[in-house]
Amino acid sequence: MKKLLFIAAVSFYTSALFAQKYSPAPIYYNVSFPNAVHHEAEIVMTIPQAPKGPLRFRMSRSSPGRYATHEFGKNVYNVSAFTEKGSMLPVRQIDGDIYEIAVHPSTVNISYTLFGNWVDGTYAGIDAGQAHLNMPATFMWVIGMDRRPVKIQFNNIDKYNWKVSTQLKYEGGSIYAAPNLQYMMDSPVELSAYKNASWEITNPTGKRQRINLHIYSDDTQQFVDAFGKMVQKVTLEEQAVFGELPAYDYGEYTFLNNVHSTVNGDGMEHRNSTV
Repeated sequence: MKKLLFIAAVSFYTSALFAQKYSPAPIYYNVSFPNAVHHEAEIVMTIPQAPKGPLRFRMSRSSPGRYATHEFGKNVYNVSAFTEKGSMLPVRQIDGDIYEIAVHPSTVNISYTLFGNWVDGTYAGIDAGQAHLNMPATFMWVIGMDRRPVKIQFNNIDKYNWKVSTQLKYEGGSIYAAPNLQYMMDSPVELSAYKNASWEITNPTGKRQRINLHIYSDDTQQFVDAFGKMVQKVTLEEQAVFGELPAYDYGEYTFLNNVHSTVNGDGMEHRNSTV
């Protein structure tokens, strides 16, 4: 028995070391808005440790909570790929929203322009006042790399006086992270000079969690605070009905509330946030 336990312990330790040593590097997204006034974002996706063989990447055709297909690929153009040193790589469009790089080095950069002019719970909307990003409508992804961690950097925030509202994990600066592709796709982002109302709720276990109401609108802070008190009553009623609130990731739940005149309506619930 001791011998079996020893072998099991060694196997576990070896597996842990192997996983730590060979854990895949994150996929990085760099998002800029040099032409927000014309509803465009410039996005660069960097894939380190790219596997050998053809590399296929695409836009999504579905979105969390939606039952219909959506052709998000129609809103991306200027798709190109290049190496770490800037040398261009041939890209072939093999389907409407699927692309392929036949031969590539271990690190690949893919850049494209995103057009977004529809603010709702499904698509993306970009202008000088905000960037409202539903992730499947925004980010290309590499087929077969769903489990890779993801890091996203948002640029031009100071230029537009924007703040970042999202359930993604804050990494410092303007960088946010997700443990994998599916988590990222379920984490919408609102970049704007939103107003905030927040409060804490204590579960029976004694754990305190923060509820955030981030509103992009032309309303005064006084109005937002008053609306926040009404939303707070709803969250307290939910806690009373179920006896507790869920254990939210990173101890927060955020309402991304967009009631600006440019909004087309609609909404969607997510893991630790609601649009």
